[in-house]
Amino acid sequence: METPPTPSSSTPPNFEAGDDMDDIQRLLQLEAMHRFQEDSRNVKRQVEEQVRLWLDAKCDYQREFGRLARLLKCAALQTAVDAQRPPDVESIAQAAKDIASLRSKLNSDLRPTCLDSKELEQCQEQLNTAHKPRSNLCRQQRVFAQNQEALKDLSTAVDGLENGLEVGIMQGMDRLVDDLLSTRKTNI
Repeated sequence: METPPTPSSSTPPNFEAGDDMDDIQRLLQLEAMHRFQEDSRNVKRQVEEQVRLWLDAKCDYQREFGRLARLLKCAALQTAVDAQRPPDVESIAQAAKDIASLRSKLNSDLRPTCLDSKELEQCQEQLNTAHKPRSNLCRQQRVFAQNQEALKDLSTAVDGLENGLEVGIMQGMDRLVDDLLSTRKTNI
């Protein structure tokens, strides 16, 4: 009996043709399953991303809807309040006149070329008689500086008094404790 040759690196192993086809089919099936699982994971990831985007859009929508609802409620409240009070026709007409006057002044290119001397004298007289800014200012600055200095001196005096009082209280307590301890020692 002849022994079959042992497979080596130079001689390929002896496979049957049916086994090769089964192995190839299994490999193809495994590859297909791998692709299917990968595609399934990819689809799942995309669905999760779309769900997240949809939830973000929903939150934005709800926030904007809430803001709009509050705005509508305020507008309805303002309308109800306006309906309850009668309109002030005089103030509306005066405001319209003021706006028209301001608009015409702003739109005109006319600028005063000279000052009215009478108005200038009245203004100067009011400044001299009513305001007296410099003399009052200097006097008020002096008084303020004196008050600041007095406050600083008073604060220093209060700090010194507090410190002295604290030291005096501590010394008095120490003497009291010493007296109590000395009387206790003599009694024992």
